[in-house]
Amino acid sequence: MTIPAGGDEPIPGDLPEWAPTLGRVAIYVPHRTLAKSVLSITGSQDEYRFTFDQTTTPPASSVLSLIADGVAWVSALVTPLHVTSQPLASLVAALWAAISLERAWPNDDQSLQRANDMEKQLNTMLAALITANNRAWDEEEGEGEYALDVLPVWSFPVPDLRYDDARYW
Repeated sequence: MTIPAGGDEPIPGDLPEWAPTLGRVAIYVPHRTLAKSVLSITGSQDEYRFTFDQTTTPPASSVLSLIADGVAWVSALVTPLHVTSQPLASLVAALWAAISLERAWPNDDQSLQRANDMEKQLNTMLAALITANNRAWDEEEGEGEYALDVLPVWSFPVPDLRYDDARYW
């Protein structure tokens, strides 16, 4: 029986090439990728994986969904996205996914505070992305906001001289 509210949804496959990877999101929240060693007695022998898989909390499929949402958010706010702005857009989408991850799965008392601090960074980076994207398009297209150096051309029919004659009316 299928669950009408969802269930195991497929991983979004239509992400652009600039979309961040699981590892890029994990850089912002490395404590989420800590693999406990079964042979260790102390926590110092545990290892950071710096990526998400099915053994991490949250699993990779959930993080990929957050990445897709972050890419959609950035794409909606910065459109059209210039090629030179794609690395910064990837960084902003990764940070957005990490913030969402911290808010959705808090694992300690500082999770929400970390999310708030990262959100301040996100707002600054998003403003920088928009500025850099506008500047890149201005340099490519000309001056002004996405301006093209094209002037309007008006075309009027040849005037009929009989309308200028007072005797016509």
